[in-house]
Order: sequence, then C-alpha cells, then structure tokens
Amino acid sequence: MTQTSGLNEAIVTQNGNENTSLATQEGVGANTLNVLQEGDENLSDIVQGGAGNGVGTTASAGVIQLSNENTATIRQAGGLHTAFVEQKCGDLNTASIDQGANSSTDHDAQVRQDGNDNDATVNQRGFNQLADVRQGGDGNSADVAQGNGQGRDHNAFIVQDGNDNTADIAQGGSDNEATIDQGRNRLPGVAGLTDTGFGADQVASISQSGSGNTANTIQRGEFQRATISQVGDDNVGSGGFLFGAQITQGGDAGRDNDATITQLSGSNRALIDQQGDSLAANVTQGGTGSNTSTVLQTGAGGAVLLNADVLQNGADNTSMVDQTGTGQTASVDQLGEDNLSTVLQSGSGHTATVIQNSNANLSTITQSGAGHSATVTQGS
Repeated sequence: MTQTSGLNEAIVTQNGNENTSLATQEGVGANTLNVLQEGDENLSDIVQGGAGNGVGTTASAGVIQLSNENTATIRQAGGLHTAFVEQKCGDLNTASIDQGANSSTDHDAQVRQDGNDNDATVNQRGFNQLADVRQGGDGNSADVAQGNGQGRDHNAFIVQDGNDNTADIAQGGSDNEATIDQGRNRLPGVAGLTDTGFGADQVASISQSGSGNTANTIQRGEFQRATISQVGDDNVGSGGFLFGAQITQGGDAGRDNDATITQLSGSNRALIDQQGDSLAANVTQGGTGSNTSTVLQTGAGGAVLLNADVLQNGADNTSMVDQTGTGQTASVDQLGEDNLSTVLQSGSGHTATVIQNSNANLSTITQSGAGHSATVTQGS
C-alpha cells in the first residue's frame, strides 16, 4: 500500500486465505478505499491517483470478495470518481474498471458478479458517465466503453443472468443510453435441473457514435445475435416506441435468431421483436430521418437466409412487417418521403417485395396459406 499525500484513507479487511490487496493513492489526497476479502486467493488492485475518488467509504466496502480466486482491478485517474465491485457466490470472476483522465469528473461504475468465470470491463472517459454491470450466470463477458475521450453524459446498463453470453456497449457521442439484458435466472430447486430456457450463448452489441440516442436489447433463449448501431442523433422512443432502437429476442424457446438495426440519420425509431427460431431481420434507416420501422416475427425462419429486410432512405416513412409461420421473406425499400408500407404474412413460404421510390405512397400486402409471391413498385 502506498499513499503519497495527506487525507487519503484506506481500509483492508481480510478473513479468508491467501488474499492479496494492492493499493496506491496519489495526487492531492482525499481518496478513500475500503476492501473486504472473505474468500480465498482473491486479488484486489486499486490505483486512484487524483482527488476525491472513492472505492467504498470508511463505513462500507467498495470491493467485496466473498468467494474464491476472483480479481478486481480499479484505476481512477482524476477526481470524484466512484467505483464498486462485488464478487460473491461464484469463483474465478474478473472485474476491471478504468475511469477517465485527470480532466474527467463524476464517473460512477459498478460491477456485481454472482456466477462463475465471468469477465466485466468498464472504461469511461468524459464527464458524468454511469455504468452498471451485473453478471449472475457463468462464463459471461461484458464490455462497456463510454466517451472515447470526447463524448460525455452516457448511461450503460448490462444484466447477464444466463451462461456464456457476450455484451458490448460502445458510446462515443454524448447523452446516449444503452441497456442489454441477457437471460434470466434458472428455475430454483429440482425444476432447475431440466430448465433449458434461461438463456445461453447470446451476443449483443450496441454502438452509439451519435448523440442523444437510446437503445435496448433483451435476449432470452439460446444462440441469438443482436446488433444496434446509431450514427445519427436523437433516435429516441416516442409514439409507442420505448426506445430509439430496440431488439427483443427469444422467449424460453427462442434460438438462432439474428437482428440488426442501423440508424444513420436522426429522429428514427425501430423495433425488432423475434419470438421463435431461425429468424433474421435487418432494419437500416438513413435519408434525412424521422422514419419508423416495426418488425414482428413469430415462428420459424426455415431455410431462407433473411426473413425481413427494411431500408428507409428517405424521410417520415413508416414500415410494418408482421411474419408468422415458416419460411417467409419480406423486403421493403422506402426511398421517398411520407410512405406507408404494411406486410402481413402467415402460413409458409411467402415472398413479399415493396419498393417505394416516390412520396406519399401506400402499400399493403397480406399473404396467408402457402407459397405466394407479391411485388409492389411505386414511383420510378
């Protein structure tokens, strides 16, 4: 332990076996750290380096390691940062928090790991960032990067209750919010022995390089992939949309679904809801913005590569794709302004194509039964 200036406070309590706690508090002082290690072979490594940083208080621990062979690493260069790591009930977890340079203020990062062999990394730059990572399953990986040296005022929240899930949030603009929720708790008692729907092997990624965006991903089931990229600004929820971009996948029986939302312009809203297996959806919103897209998929994708593909490259366009059954394909291109497209597919093996090149067009395709094909082209 090294404290090179006055008014720094350090408390380390070790009740287990072969625990290691390393601490260096530099700068002008007023840093506080409190470490509690009650498991075995844990490692805590804290370097704060500025003024007013806090890893816990004199009354409560900021690093809590109650299980075995866990590692917690915290680097806080700057002032007024707060960090908290709790590792209990599971072993072999790794948590790393690195908050800002000397010019950064008011960061708050928390990592809670209750499972086994989880890895969480939080790296925050800028001002007034918040990050909260909670890992209750096993073998999960979470990565949060906010600010990238330029952005500020972000909020990131990751919950991983299943196993072997991967979550990544990168926010490079300002005033963005991102949430990823993967899996659920396994059923308790005997029921948990045959519970296979709690969520595993899922990947979610949210990248926000614009400003003022909100994004949300919820994954249940297995082997699903969700990707959200927001390059434009002010893609937020309104008019029945809770977020600017939202992907919901699974239910307990969901698996092998793939969803991507890309928002290149501003004030767009997009929702993809996949409840089934082997479903794929892609929504791209460009142009001058203010487009809305909804894709609802229930059933099985079958052998087709892409079930729903929506491109909105104009402004103020609205698209609805609702697919049930098996093996449906829908493609919607809205290249003008103020267009409305609705595609409803039930049964199996349908193909629907909508191309709206001009403005203020209306298209509705309804397909039931099996094996139908429909094409609508509006404008030249």
